[in-house]
Amino acid sequence: MTNGERPRPENPLEALRELRDDFGIDAVRVDQIGRLLAAGEFRSIEEVVSRTGTSRRTVEAVFRALEPDLESSGDGKRIAGRHAGKYGGVFGAGEPFGVRDPWAGLAGDPDVIAEMARLIDAAPAPVQALDHVPATAETVVKRARLMLGGFDLTGAHVLFAGDHDLTSLGLFLAGGAPGLRASVVDIDERLLAFIDTEAGRRGWDVRCHFADLRLGLPAVLRESCGLVFTDPPYTPEGVRLFVARGLQGMGDHRNGRVLLAYGFGERQPALGLAVQQALGPLHLVYEAVLPAFNRYVGAQAIGSAAALYVLRPTRRTAGAVRAVDSRAALYTHGSQAVEATGGLEREAAARILELGGDPGEGTLLVGDGWPADAPGHRLSLPAFLGSPLPRNLQDHGTTLVNLYPGFGASAVRALLAANSRRAGLVCRSDLPLLKDAAGQREFARLIGPGYRIVRLLRSTPGPDQALVLAEKARPDGWTGTERVLGYMYARAHGKLGNSWREGLIKLQKEAGRTLTKSESRAVIEASVSRPELLGRSLMELPLHLFAVLAEDVGRSVAALPG
Repeated sequence: MTNGERPRPENPLEALRELRDDFGIDAVRVDQIGRLLAAGEFRSIEEVVSRTGTSRRTVEAVFRALEPDLESSGDGKRIAGRHAGKYGGVFGAGEPFGVRDPWAGLAGDPDVIAEMARLIDAAPAPVQALDHVPATAETVVKRARLMLGGFDLTGAHVLFAGDHDLTSLGLFLAGGAPGLRASVVDIDERLLAFIDTEAGRRGWDVRCHFADLRLGLPAVLRESCGLVFTDPPYTPEGVRLFVARGLQGMGDHRNGRVLLAYGFGERQPALGLAVQQALGPLHLVYEAVLPAFNRYVGAQAIGSAAALYVLRPTRRTAGAVRAVDSRAALYTHGSQAVEATGGLEREAAARILELGGDPGEGTLLVGDGWPADAPGHRLSLPAFLGSPLPRNLQDHGTTLVNLYPGFGASAVRALLAANSRRAGLVCRSDLPLLKDAAGQREFARLIGPGYRIVRLLRSTPGPDQALVLAEKARPDGWTGTERVLGYMYARAHGKLGNSWREGLIKLQKEAGRTLTKSESRAVIEASVSRPELLGRSLMELPLHLFAVLAEDVGRSVAALPG
């Protein structure tokens, strides 16, 4: 034992008293755990965390203190009957089942909760690298009831900045409102496909948009909503960015609100302070903070619970949001984690330029990590993906895009944005679209109207990297549908309705026929299965909708006169 350590208590009661003393007025947390263990049922650490809303670290400390007096069954423990008498009165007279949820009544109809649970069970598995921890079905329904009861959502637009908990679906399952529209923006293609399918099957107006929020919010969503909900990565950078993107999507800063789910362990107030300090520059009013409103299956470091913040913009918020500088690292796990390091080593960048560059026609280098002395123009990844290339950068023979290590989800969009004769992508080799033959075939299908992959070099330039080299697709032998899609792919940032219309006109012109704009629009209106897609762009269209678009375009080509 060192001089700085206290002697280990000789008995559990003494250890428990020391622990309670250490918690001060927060010792009620220790008492709640103790009452559960003294109630006669075996409880696992995970169950105690969930029932008390107390962090795993604190629960384990109580278990350790009481260990000599505990008995076990499987992974559960309880205070042994022969020792129960000496704990009479130690834990106070509170109820033995942990923390009550004061907002539980919001959840309402058990049938709604049961259906929400079925949706959650059927949803794609959480992604640890994106900090996904599923909320309980009761929590999702509570969120929905709070929104529907606290705001007039008739004809409103609600934006979900990330929605791994399916709260957008819960909003309609809980009753919705006349004319209500929800938009989900997320980086997880599986999740977008699931939400889109389930909402479509039920006739709910939920529209799904792909975006890596580090790189920006889709243009179609900017200044469009009145209410924002987000349950972001629980880092200061992640919370600030997701809230800022939500605010960029808000069209009414005078009346709008942001609902934010965020939590931290009861012994780690510094983490909560760091997040609140990160939000400070956005000049938001904290209208309410509802402790432990959100409950999770997991997230034991924060007691499987998080508060719900109701945030309101002020006159200074809009200007502050424009000044937010996004960071490449937002999460707590994986290649996108705050602690992760990445980028291109000098030798790796030189190898990529050797394999994919073209000094003769000029090379556009996109993203970070390129050597300062490498020849070619530079462009940031957000600028490259966010809008069409400026005129002075449109004549490059080759575009090389660095997506390594954490931007690989944008691989298809990077090729859509390149629009040059040749393109190269650097990314992680374990991307789903690259790691096996099925993924590679899907990648080729998705980009087919725009590019043809000519080389896929795995473990190049590094062991966990891949280099994809592609050439602009040639229209030789293309069908009419492929020609129109090729025209649309070359204008990926524009509205689909506009490029589709002009593509049909061009197709008819090549065949020696005339098609007016109004005639083209009429053909499209009769062919499109989802009219809301016409106002969107390929850059934010979820990948599962590419096939829907191709089918609709094919139907329009078949309907052309002549």
